Amino acid sequence: MRIIIVDDDYYTCQTLSRFLEAKGFSTQVHNTIADAVPTLLAEDFDLMLLDYHLPGVDGSDALPIIHEVAPELPVIMMMNKATRENREMALRAGAFCILQNPVNHRALLRAIRSTHPAPRAKVSK
Repeated sequence: MRIIIVDDDYYTCQTLSRFLEAKGFSTQVHNTIADAVPTLLAEDFDLMLLDYHLPGVDGSDALPIIHEVAPELPVIMMMNKATRENREMALRAGAFCILQNPVNHRALLRAIRSTHPAPRAKVSK
């Protein structure tokens, strides 16, 4: 699974990237939406991890841009201070789910699995 991570915090990007790659995922890191959009246009990804608080744009404003260039891409939004209002705005804008920063690794893996559930085995008759 290919995951694009968009967060302006270098430490967060590196921590998430290393953790996910150790779990077998392929990652690519960008620090702004402007940097990520050309990559989304050129390459296919299965999932995006997006920081809600980016310089110049918040996650709710970034989601329509992302969904314009990659309409089927699930986006997991990461928030430092997730108020009810900004959580609801992000979900209405198209976020798949919201995770609290710093991201709990087990919760992240559960969220990733829920974006792409394993196919059910067919029962032969």
